[in-house]
Amino acid sequence: MSFGSYLAGALALIAIVAALGFAAVRLRARLLPGWSGAPARLAEVVLGVSLLVVILELVGVVGLYRPGWVLAACLLAGVGTGVALSRRDAQGIALPSPPVTQIALGVATAAALLASFHWAMPTQIGLDIGMYLPNTTWHNAPFAARFVQDAQVGALHMTEVLRLTVWFYPQNSELLHSAGILFLDSDFLSPLLNIGWMALCLLAAWCFGRPYAAGAVAVLALAVILDAEMLLLYQPGDAKNDTAGLFFLLAAAAILVNGDAQSRAAADSVRTLHSGGPPLRPLFPRGALIVAALAAGLALGTKLNLLAPFGLLTLGVIAVARSGDRVRTAAIWVAASLVTGGFWFARNLVESGNPLPWADRGPLPGPEQLDIDIREPHTVSDYVTDLDVIRDSFIPGLNDSFGVLWPVVLAAVAGGFVLAILRGRTSLIRMLGVVALLSGIAYLFTPLTAAGPLGSPSAFEVNLRYASPALALGAVLLAVDLWISRERIQPFALAGLGLMLLVGLFSGGESVWERDYVIGGILLAIFVIGVPVLLALAPRVGIPRPAMAAGAALALCVVIGIGWVRSDDFSDDRYRAESAPRDFPQGVRDALAWFNEEDPSDARIAVVGGRPGFKQYVFYGDDLSNRVQYVARHGENGSYTPIALDPEDVANRDACEEWLGALNDGGYDYAVVGPDQRAQDVSPVEALWTKAGGGSVAVDSEDIFVFELDGDLDEAVCSDITPLSGIPSPGTTDLEPAPGPAETPEGGPQ
Repeated sequence: MSFGSYLAGALALIAIVAALGFAAVRLRARLLPGWSGAPARLAEVVLGVSLLVVILELVGVVGLYRPGWVLAACLLAGVGTGVALSRRDAQGIALPSPPVTQIALGVATAAALLASFHWAMPTQIGLDIGMYLPNTTWHNAPFAARFVQDAQVGALHMTEVLRLTVWFYPQNSELLHSAGILFLDSDFLSPLLNIGWMALCLLAAWCFGRPYAAGAVAVLALAVILDAEMLLLYQPGDAKNDTAGLFFLLAAAAILVNGDAQSRAAADSVRTLHSGGPPLRPLFPRGALIVAALAAGLALGTKLNLLAPFGLLTLGVIAVARSGDRVRTAAIWVAASLVTGGFWFARNLVESGNPLPWADRGPLPGPEQLDIDIREPHTVSDYVTDLDVIRDSFIPGLNDSFGVLWPVVLAAVAGGFVLAILRGRTSLIRMLGVVALLSGIAYLFTPLTAAGPLGSPSAFEVNLRYASPALALGAVLLAVDLWISRERIQPFALAGLGLMLLVGLFSGGESVWERDYVIGGILLAIFVIGVPVLLALAPRVGIPRPAMAAGAALALCVVIGIGWVRSDDFSDDRYRAESAPRDFPQGVRDALAWFNEEDPSDARIAVVGGRPGFKQYVFYGDDLSNRVQYVARHGENGSYTPIALDPEDVANRDACEEWLGALNDGGYDYAVVGPDQRAQDVSPVEALWTKAGGGSVAVDSEDIFVFELDGDLDEAVCSDITPLSGIPSPGTTDLEPAPGPAETPEGGPQ
């Protein structure tokens, strides 16, 4: 990519942010009069992201997902909305904002900087070599790239044949990743997004505690959760969507808390004017309800495991509303949340006849899938009474994630649940305590939380991130408890939480500290935490707005310049076989090395088999122009099943013909073939069929094959197959004995 193309894309993104930011500020002033400071900025972020997501969905669903159309739509919607909502003086009760000591503010800022610095380490790894974690290369990044390739948002993109049917997952996060790809012709921004979401999570925590003078404690408590390895090892520098979903959930809760605090302040004012009247139960301000619902909808449209917290929060909001106001509250909440979160479930309804295709019991249909799993899909609830598993798997996993003080961390979070429910200052805080507790219970029954062979839940630690919504809510709730937020108790809370954070930073199962990344880590932490804090504090020390604007513009120019250098390096170094992680499958590494050498562009690449399927994104190419597609059989209601129903049945002529026909119909230039998920130790039958049909073997490594496909494959070879014969080599007339199913293709037909 030339500097001119990069600069044009960067300026287009800046223009979009500016236009939507203008609209968000005006919308916030109209919906949330009297709001200022951090809560106002949080609400503006939610409104801006909501506008962007809705615009991308509307433009993309009609097949116009191209840079010009998206830029025009964002500028028109942003500027038009901002102008239509002409600026006017705020007319609302100011948000309660008790004073915060300089020590508390300093501790919170230091904790945020330290956690961001820690997250910056794996972020820089992603910027150096590419995003390699399985979920990213399997479906998160392919979804984002396919939106751009198809100029279409909403079509199903089948990425493999697991019964998880991930192509039905909500994809708000992937949609936002695709916006960077759309304008930069690169996924350079993708490794950076999660550290941005992490910083916004800390902003939401500050806002949550702000009405109770507990913002600093909330930031520190949440930093302990964010810096746990369950998130640290699997979010920064990658395209997973847990952190984005967590931010939207926390933002919804924080906006509700501030809206409730403003409403109570207004009620107190009324009681002061009309002394002697009965105490008023505050209403949710309509604007706060709308913005919180938009945030909750964004969470629902981002991560499927947030369905339970979203549902619980929805019920809770309706329950704590005044009895005469519950219908209005329910209508506003449901309508606004569907605006930002309903698109993907509507898509599912159209494609499968069911908004939740995984729940296909009863009258609603669902996709028919084979029982193919990455690991046995056990849940934590399966082992709550199994002391051996708790001792050998759960406790080591918790220790690795939170450090040696993990019992204290979990006790503090549980304390947040209990204290909020029993001693919560308001009905809203008590409701959020119930939501957090029930979300934690829902985690225990969430599929795959203890996936792995029975008695050996190998995925417990990696999927502990599914508990992060409950843990994060418990952490911020702990901060607003009556006792902690008192001045005489708060220093001890800050000290205790600071100790937990420091212990977590330097203990655990795997270190991410890298000496080579120290300077970059400091710069990233300053950019995502230091600069926003300085901008927020600048008015307090008398820095005029023109000087602030000039400084921000200068910083933006520096960021654009650094971004160009880093993006150029990223394009040269991403997804190179020699720099792939040590646990990257050797066969796929050899396939990647061949593609690095050939460097195809605008190629059509078929993949099949577990290892190629889970790593398919590495074949998209430097310019993301290669169209990579897992090849399987389409069925009703969004089903996608293997063509080779028996991965050891080499002599299935119908499956052979279907396989070769699918490659011909797809016009593929290459095929990457690996062992079936159901038989990882068996040579892939698709490789034998492809070679027999005329495919040229370019790579043969550990049962991973790359074929060059020059023209149509010969489907006629399949007619000569018998149960006792193999596939004849191209150009021969005599059939040779079939290889045994466990033999490698090297011993197969020549």
